[in-house]
Amino acid sequence: MANNKYYRLSYELFAHDGTGKMPILVEKTSADTPFEFITGLGYTLPDFEDHIASLEAGTKFDFIIPRDRAYGEYDEERVKSLPKELFRDADNHFAIESVYPGNVIPMENEEGIQFEALVKEVNATSVVVDFNHPLAGVDLQFRGEINNTHEATPQEISAFLTMMSDNCSGCEGGECNCNHCHH
Repeated sequence: MANNKYYRLSYELFAHDGTGKMPILVEKTSADTPFEFITGLGYTLPDFEDHIASLEAGTKFDFIIPRDRAYGEYDEERVKSLPKELFRDADNHFAIESVYPGNVIPMENEEGIQFEALVKEVNATSVVVDFNHPLAGVDLQFRGEINNTHEATPQEISAFLTMMSDNCSGCEGGECNCNHCHH
């Protein structure tokens, strides 16, 4: 795919779990709240860019990215039980306001890399967190329409790179550390 092509599109994202059940609607954008990105910057899954590479404004699309080309299989080994004392608030108390089952919390490893984890369970001495991507283990179906596409201007590229450095480390290789980057 040619780099630095700007896309604005609307779509529905469905998750297929492979059981034959109806797919689950995960995300929906519209022409009023479109998904926008610039190709070649690592913001979207490579297969997503490949599928829309030749599409022009007004073109509809419907494709599936298999889990092994998206966020991989769900890995039970990425579910960890961590000591409860790691989850302290500013007052050095257990962060009960943010660490509860079902909540996604920001975390950081020893190298300073930030990522998110889903709190699965809180007990007396530990917190069980899931480091799998929320869409791990499912095939992704994108159904939508290209609203606009053009060669990105230097200003658009600069603004997009600034936004990415503030919010996202990219989705290269199926690893995505952003709360908004499911594409």
